[in-house]
Amino acid sequence: MSTNEVRKIEVKEAKKVRNFSMPIGLNIIFLALGICLIIWADKVTSLISICLGSLFIIYALYNFIAWYRVENRGLSDSTKLIVAIALAIAGGFLIFQRDFIKEIISVVIGVFLLIESIFRLQDALVSKKYNPNYKNSLILSLIGIACGALCVFGKIIIPDLMIQALGVMLIIFAFVDTTGGIMVNRSAKTVNAKVIDQQ
Repeated sequence: MSTNEVRKIEVKEAKKVRNFSMPIGLNIIFLALGICLIIWADKVTSLISICLGSLFIIYALYNFIAWYRVENRGLSDSTKLIVAIALAIAGGFLIFQRDFIKEIISVVIGVFLLIESIFRLQDALVSKKYNPNYKNSLILSLIGIACGALCVFGKIIIPDLMIQALGVMLIIFAFVDTTGGIMVNRSAKTVNAKVIDQQ
């Protein structure tokens, strides 16, 4: 296999890496949410619970109206009604039991951060072939995994300050993920430029 063909394969791998990169806009949201959780922990979780509950109820109404408009209702239409009732119950529960979100939010976000960080770890390992500084990306991805794990298990470690700790983890993750993404994307562009020059 020629050097040119090897470089082309590396470019394809680099493109795969970029596809796994989290959009910077989402990291900005994580950063803002992290700051808000540190400053207004209870208010933010209550607001999230109310917003989610309201969305569920709106979607329940949409399903109910869709079911009501059908004249000859079949089994699939009955499913719409069941979904509408379930969503309405879930929406009402989230609005009136706002502490529920406070209990599970760290686990949900933690699982998401773990999945994203594992993707970033894969990116770092792929970039090893063409990025001499891949260890930096590797370390950042491991920090991200640590943040996710702390969010998942933090309720056991620091139950009284978990929401504030979640805010801190989100801020750290937003910084780490953005930095890691920039590093990997830079490496991918460098490989691409080298292939163009050699052609």
